[in-house]
Amino acid sequence: MTFGRDAAAPPVSGGIEMAGLSDMQSSYSAFLGEPERKAQMLEPVRARWNARELVPDTSLNWQWDDRRDSLGGALAQTRDRAEFEAKTGIPVNLAMLCEALLAAAATPPDTADAPVGGTPSVLASGMEWLDAIRPGADLAMVVPRFARDCLAMMLAPDFALAPHITPAFRDVGTAILALWDRELAGETVDRREWRSVRQAALDANARETPVFGYPVATLIEAVAWPVQSVAGEFVGQFAYFLVSWLMYLDRAHMTDAEWRDREHMLIGWRAMMTAPRDDSGAMTIDPVDDLPESQRVLSPEHMMATMERTAAVRAAAQESKDAILRDLMDRLLTLIRAA
Repeated sequence: MTFGRDAAAPPVSGGIEMAGLSDMQSSYSAFLGEPERKAQMLEPVRARWNARELVPDTSLNWQWDDRRDSLGGALAQTRDRAEFEAKTGIPVNLAMLCEALLAAAATPPDTADAPVGGTPSVLASGMEWLDAIRPGADLAMVVPRFARDCLAMMLAPDFALAPHITPAFRDVGTAILALWDRELAGETVDRREWRSVRQAALDANARETPVFGYPVATLIEAVAWPVQSVAGEFVGQFAYFLVSWLMYLDRAHMTDAEWRDREHMLIGWRAMMTAPRDDSGAMTIDPVDDLPESQRVLSPEHMMATMERTAAVRAAAQESKDAILRDLMDRLLTLIRAA
């Protein structure tokens, strides 16, 4: 995984882009309730996915410049999020969440005609989630319920990144989980309670968390809202969190010096994500000017020199990463089937 110093944010395998909070429909009807429609939409996509022609990507790529079509883009034959939902009856943020998981497992092709690589057992979920959808199902709450389960997983004491979550953000996450559970049980939570939790998240200050705790903290901060409204913010932050979590698993296969370099890389990422920007979104300063070690590890020269070793570390950690991705997709499939 590489990127230049002029990047605005860390990349995600497969070209993940941060998704904003979209307007939620009150209800959905998957494939407009028509089994025939589901079959007609899925079969052309199935052939292309099985041939590894499609690249998982949360930007709904469809006949767009020189980019490969994505799974969601090919399904609805559109790059427009509203049109995707109108054609499929599927919340676009659910599709983007599935592609975030797939993108983390996929290896981008080396050439325009090469197939997408990756572990077959994980990439199989590309069609599994679509096959699992019952025509007519209302999938509006799948992502919020997955967010709830994900937050509970993150707050568990045995979670891999648990040592990097500050007590303040653990308290905020616990408070969010408690409010979500009340809402999912049918209770109306007073807005003042949510305002209190959001203020606690701001006071906890994600920028001051440990570098590996930063993606967890920013995710917690972003979802401090009623559970029905969090789908868009969750998916965008989850993509970044997932990449950082999987990168953390490389630790078992790295030297201490390599691990320090990884930390400096993440420090640079955080600096770029939090740098001041002008009205066009461009950074107004070079965020790593005062971070010489981050400058070093983010330089093209360093990346080229360590490319072979990075690939070896990634390959050594792949089995443990695939197990996590498969477990996350299985959790998602359970929610889809229950809808």
